[in-house]
Amino acid sequence: MPSLAGHILLCLRCLAMPTRRLWSLAAALIAACLQLMASPLQAVELSLSQFQYLTSLQARAKAMALSQSDAWRALVHYKVHPLTRTDRSLADDEDFFNSPNGATNPEAELNATLAAFFDPSLGRALDQNASCRFIGRYEWLKEALQFDPNLLPEPHCERYQQWRKGLNAVSATLVFPAAYLNSPASMYGHTFLRLDPPAGPNGSAHNPLLSYAINYAANGNEAEGLAFAFKGLMGLYPGQFTNSPYYLRIRDYNDLENRDIWEYDLDLSPQEMNRLLAHAWELGPTRFDYFFFDENCSYHLLALLDAARPGLHLTDQFTWRAIPIDTVRAVTDTPGLLKRTHYRASNSTELRYRAELIGPDRARAAKQVALGQQPTDSLKEREPDPNLRARMLEVSERYLAYDATQRDLGPAVQSRRMQLLGARAALPAGTPIEVPTPTTPPQAGHGTARVDLLAGQRNGRATLQINARPAYHDLLDPEEGFQRGSAIQFFRLEASKSENGSLQLERLIPVDIVSLSPYDGLMSARSWLVRFGLTRSWARLKSPHPDKRELGAEVNGGPGLAAELNTSHSVMGYVFLDNQLWLDPSMPKEKFAAGSGIAAGLLWDATRSWRIQVELYGRASLAGQPRESGARFDQRWKLNTETNLVLQCQWKTRQNQGTQRECLGGVQRYW
Repeated sequence: MPSLAGHILLCLRCLAMPTRRLWSLAAALIAACLQLMASPLQAVELSLSQFQYLTSLQARAKAMALSQSDAWRALVHYKVHPLTRTDRSLADDEDFFNSPNGATNPEAELNATLAAFFDPSLGRALDQNASCRFIGRYEWLKEALQFDPNLLPEPHCERYQQWRKGLNAVSATLVFPAAYLNSPASMYGHTFLRLDPPAGPNGSAHNPLLSYAINYAANGNEAEGLAFAFKGLMGLYPGQFTNSPYYLRIRDYNDLENRDIWEYDLDLSPQEMNRLLAHAWELGPTRFDYFFFDENCSYHLLALLDAARPGLHLTDQFTWRAIPIDTVRAVTDTPGLLKRTHYRASNSTELRYRAELIGPDRARAAKQVALGQQPTDSLKEREPDPNLRARMLEVSERYLAYDATQRDLGPAVQSRRMQLLGARAALPAGTPIEVPTPTTPPQAGHGTARVDLLAGQRNGRATLQINARPAYHDLLDPEEGFQRGSAIQFFRLEASKSENGSLQLERLIPVDIVSLSPYDGLMSARSWLVRFGLTRSWARLKSPHPDKRELGAEVNGGPGLAAELNTSHSVMGYVFLDNQLWLDPSMPKEKFAAGSGIAAGLLWDATRSWRIQVELYGRASLAGQPRESGARFDQRWKLNTETNLVLQCQWKTRQNQGTQRECLGGVQRYW
């Protein structure tokens, strides 16, 4: 590696050029000399002609303001910090930068990147030179500055070309697997990109299962549960891009986790596809700190699209949070970016639809055959119609395939499936069954953030209340585009002001999750809830200042059951084992208490816009602490996709502490 003195001599040679050189070029040479001496990464011997060419490229890039262009900022992931208002790259990997201060200085990074292109050494990730390591930057700068191949030879990037050949991709699809409550990383859903090959011979459509997928995810262990979620919130996991066959993603999401999948074909030109793939190659070995709320899987996929089509500014729409479905909405709302949408039903969705077609009695008989509780021939006696019997056998086989993903059935399951398929093949072929696409796609549902403005009475006193939550959906929210029976709320905040009182925090609930999985006689259903946070204690009995309630805390959770109570699925009933730990300074004995009880309720869709929730609960505490019971009656009237009217009334009584009542009504607004 040349010494510092060697760089200085080279700079002096530059300054000693004939006087016919323009003074502006001399100034550019001096700046380039200083840049070289400041950056050990550029310590490489250049010929005089190469050095002059490098400085001319840097001067032209400065004159064209390339370092502030949309393309360069997208390629290096520069964003203005929302608080300090200074530039910084979101990449957290030193190898991603060529300048020592490239993470915060776009111009210095561009100059250092141009200089690095003259270094043929293979010292970068995957044994590449700089031009191949940063192939996206190289191709864009080559196009913008019109590189002279005699002075800056074209790189031969064998690894990159092999990767591109293996992908054989000419188009891209944004894929959205729906929310999955049993995984902290996927409670809001997930997004990734599918890379599709060209059409087959004679224009025949390709099989998307043979495509590859690009995914960004935290490199952590989801089995850690809430610890995984906490680390994700704090950015304690590295996030990385990976690619894998699409059929493996289908197996994970559609088959094992039973998540419906929505596919959004993107309208990208060949040049934009080339930019997307080149930048994806650059990001492969690059580390980003993973943040659950903002710099997550969906955010960084938008960054890929920003690099593919500079000027989209998709990521600029997400500063503090990036909920997957909101990023899908950003893509579908961008003119000229979406071609078409496809729906891929999960195994469980298809099984439920097939069961509905044959009715509950036939579905239960099909389940008994699948489990070996009844012989296959028993269906002949039960159902004389061969077409219906064929549908029952299809449900039996599909149920067995579904059950095998939920528990270990051993190697015998495959032979049993073959027996069922053989019996089915002996019956009429019938018509193929396709699960109908939901009328409302996920991106057409309500916004994930919400604010409530409420007014009413609490314990006989006029009260104003404001509620806010950054994410995501509760049981009273309109279900269109969301999973029925699921409620996921993070960091819900409620503040109130009563008559002659001051504004005070009413509740702060970091996590509130309810999963209602109705039992249908066919598939196992697990309902559960978990909730914890800060909440105001009860007013002290006969207190002259009923508004002065102290702040306490509570943890709720437990298993439950749910069921659809009519065939139109407009009424759902549920019951939970309501376990609770709480801190309440108003209690007459110990301030801590633990108890358990039962909570039961109904969700009723009276009309398409009007939903009612009624819930009753009763709870007994340990160690002689007071018993508690209560009821709530809530209504929501949907005015449009962004606005609801609500009425929320509740009553609760606690032994030796009296009764408390409140009834608040107002408006909710989504965004």
